[in-house]
Amino acid sequence: MKRTHPFLRLYPSAWRRRYGEELADLLEQLPATPATALDLLRGAITIQFRALGDRLAPRLVSAGGPPMPTHPLQRHPTAAALLAALLLAPTAIFIGVSFLAYQIEIPGWAAAFEPVLVAVTAPRIVDLFLLGAPFLAFVVAALPLIGLRMERVEGELRTTLALRARNLNVVVLVLCVLVGGFLAGHIVSEFLLEAPR
Repeated sequence: MKRTHPFLRLYPSAWRRRYGEELADLLEQLPATPATALDLLRGAITIQFRALGDRLAPRLVSAGGPPMPTHPLQRHPTAAALLAALLLAPTAIFIGVSFLAYQIEIPGWAAAFEPVLVAVTAPRIVDLFLLGAPFLAFVVAALPLIGLRMERVEGELRTTLALRARNLNVVVLVLCVLVGGFLAGHIVSEFLLEAPR
């Protein structure tokens, strides 16, 4: 049984299993000099950092196609778009009815909508949900369209950001921006109209 060189213990165990014998044979042939010791130490540190990088960002190997989506929203983008639309619906309906009742002034709508408006917005949590729903729906619809990939290529760690365009998700994103923009504009105009002059 061969005696293990002390510098070999500095290398990761997987690396030693694969290359340890070869390096041990090579070390038997080389003279023990400070330069050799420094070179082995530098190599061990480099290999340890590579092994750490591989553990933190495992190599994504694809066999002839794009990598498999990793989180549930990426695997089911249509479900995410429908969930986002469901989150956005109460705010969109509320804004639509409010617009028809108060801006277009359809006869009788304001009188019918006023009690509903007071009842719905009385609990502060409902008011906050109506305000935050466009942003939350935007995030839910956008997540399946964003892919972040980390891989090691030729010894360096590379990060790739990929954006997909799924029709239903993009439509819901546009609706989120429109409803959120309309809501923000309405809030700003109400604030400016009620501000003391």
